[in-house]
Amino acid sequence: MVTVARPVALDARMISHSGIGSYIRGLLEGLREIAPGFSLTLLGDPATLASWLPDVARCRIVPFRSPVYGLREQLMFPAQKVRGALLHCPHYNIALRHKGPLIVTIHDLIHLHEQWGLRSTTGRSYARFMLQAATRRAIHILADSAATADELATKLNVEHDRISVVYPAPAAAFYRTRTEHGRVTDFCKEHGLPPEYLLTVGLYKPHKNLNIVFDALKALWAGGITALPLVMAGMQMKEQKLVRERLEKLAISDRVIVLNWLEADKMPLLYRGARLLVHPSLAEGFGLPIVEAQAVGTPVVASRIAAATEVAGNGAAFFDPRDAADLADRIAEVIHRELFRIRLVAAGRRNAERFSWRQSAEKALEIYQRVAAS
Repeated sequence: MVTVARPVALDARMISHSGIGSYIRGLLEGLREIAPGFSLTLLGDPATLASWLPDVARCRIVPFRSPVYGLREQLMFPAQKVRGALLHCPHYNIALRHKGPLIVTIHDLIHLHEQWGLRSTTGRSYARFMLQAATRRAIHILADSAATADELATKLNVEHDRISVVYPAPAAAFYRTRTEHGRVTDFCKEHGLPPEYLLTVGLYKPHKNLNIVFDALKALWAGGITALPLVMAGMQMKEQKLVRERLEKLAISDRVIVLNWLEADKMPLLYRGARLLVHPSLAEGFGLPIVEAQAVGTPVVASRIAAATEVAGNGAAFFDPRDAADLADRIAEVIHRELFRIRLVAAGRRNAERFSWRQSAEKALEIYQRVAAS
């Protein structure tokens, strides 16, 4: 029986979101696996939590329906109902009024970046204030990668002994999809996808650097080096509109399929059907699509940045994220050099085994116990 010196609460309001939502869902899944009797308080909308968690009845639920960010969430925080508990905030928008020990997960510092961070001065000021408050107030900080931990130390002067790297991980379904060829074929037919395609997964934001993919592929298509189309997933509706406008301007819209939002259980099939994944980011805290692709056995072409090289290991072909010609060369190499591709897939699968929500939950639980007892 797992024991913690005081109650533990998790702000789970963002459970239905894509990035941080997958983090919350994965952590809860890992905790359920390693400590099925562990008592946890979840803050959030009860109906939303019940829709995502089949065993939500075993948790204590404290209603907290405020949208994230801003003054409203601070005023609505149910301080009395979790007073004295160890509170884990999975993002930098911590509860400033919490009376008790605090742990915060910092995924990245992209919101502070002048070039591709939050666009408004007000937004960047809010992010800086909350990140500084979170790193001062938290007894311990969980970082998604050593790259993020280093940024916390250099940019926000956080002591290294207050930071632990706790990696996110793909959902278990990604590891099961490696051999499900029949389901992949059915999925592609259902969604009007060709038997093979190139893939990107992510939002259409400046730091995601998706425009370089268009430039690289336009050159490859024009040169007859590949005819494989590009499939893009993970974007919001307003971003899809911007992407389509960009594709029309480049005269390549007939070669790109922009998918609407897919259910989480369909994503492993999307990855498995791809000839390769391109992950071109200029900045990341982790880069989960890299490991998701590796887990299903799809080769990865990734930007040569600190987080991506840390996370991908030797299971990716890396390129300069500011050089479209370099990206085009790596894509062509993975498509046409079969032995290289086979080795890349094997290395990626081995690398993906480094990550699991079970071991991440074990590390998080050890930190809960240590902080609660301090």
